[in-house]
Amino acid sequence: MQGLLSRAQFLAIESGCLIQVSDPLLESDRMLNLDNCRERQQRLLKVMEEDQIDLAVITNPKTVYYFSGALVNSALPQAFLLDSSGKTLLLTDAPVIEPDSKPKAAADKVETYRFHSMERDNIATNWSQDVALMLKAAGQEFLPFGGMLGLEFDSASFAVSEAAREVARGGPKNLTPAIDTMRRQKDPDEIQCMRRAITLVEAGLAAVKARLEHGMTEFRAYSIYYEAMVANAGTSVLLAGDFATGLRNIKGGGPPTPRRVQLGDLFIFDTFPIFEGYMCDFTRTFVVGRPTQIQQDAWGHVMEAHEIARRTISPGVPAKEVYEAIKTHLDKFEAAEGSFWHHAGHGVGLNGWELPWLTPGSDDTILDREVLACEPGLYCDAMQGGIRLEHNYLVTPEGVTALDRFPMGLT
Repeated sequence: MQGLLSRAQFLAIESGCLIQVSDPLLESDRMLNLDNCRERQQRLLKVMEEDQIDLAVITNPKTVYYFSGALVNSALPQAFLLDSSGKTLLLTDAPVIEPDSKPKAAADKVETYRFHSMERDNIATNWSQDVALMLKAAGQEFLPFGGMLGLEFDSASFAVSEAAREVARGGPKNLTPAIDTMRRQKDPDEIQCMRRAITLVEAGLAAVKARLEHGMTEFRAYSIYYEAMVANAGTSVLLAGDFATGLRNIKGGGPPTPRRVQLGDLFIFDTFPIFEGYMCDFTRTFVVGRPTQIQQDAWGHVMEAHEIARRTISPGVPAKEVYEAIKTHLDKFEAAEGSFWHHAGHGVGLNGWELPWLTPGSDDTILDREVLACEPGLYCDAMQGGIRLEHNYLVTPEGVTALDRFPMGLT
């Protein structure tokens, strides 16, 4: 892993010229690896053994993808079954067999239901009933005599969860906390998926930075950004985030508006797209025109906050200590003292906001192989807005490495 940089090296790299954006990757480079999925199943089996669970029924579509490698439709009911012997079954609407007969799912067996039918109403309740019936039938094979059930409490439809309870006849025990903790430590295939999402953001940033000008609307800047992302992805992309200029970005920002960019405005691009199941979340701030002295000074202070983050973030460190170190430093910038009102960062992966949160109230400690979105910022009227700069840091015992490579400079 890359070691920690000196302050001079760090600032030189971050304020450098535009990077060359990566070319689109092959599908095999942007999807979860089935061998890694099977390794994650083994970790879940250890949880099941500790909690004496005979059958785990996974119904959150994101978690189904995490364990099976099948990128399923999150708007439809899905289920992935794992019993204590390691036997697996995927219940889905998605085709998971390639034309060459190679499976796209780490499952012993796949059963599908029809998403669309001309013979009946195609509504969520019917789809849930389909999965529930398939789950009941599977119970005869997985748990012919009943057993203890493990279930994600916050994801299943009523019909599916009731069918799972009927199959197991014991429990259920809540698997969500254990799975949330498991998902904090990222595997190599997850890192690759996140890197792919990052290339889309970098394409968007490069395009809008080159064309940002006085009088442009926030919405026009968003359109340039989004067009570049889609071109890099070769398909549509779900994009949300803050696209806010001037004083509008001091307390968050939000989606783009018809507001026209003024000379001297700070324009925050804090974006978190989802692509092929995974997300990134990082921020850059550009100035429209030439930066003022206070903007340059604030930028340097926020950059120093990232140096502090690099030195502080390490496995075993309490998340609240990272927040306090960053907050203490930011509050020393007199012109914007006390303006750092939000969290200092959070985990990111299948969701844009995951554990741990870098907040004063966090009880979590940093883990090896986490990816943390760290986002210090300063805001005030005299700066014509705010400067928020965010890296996605991969945590290792040797230090942290930024997965994103786009320069941090204001211009």
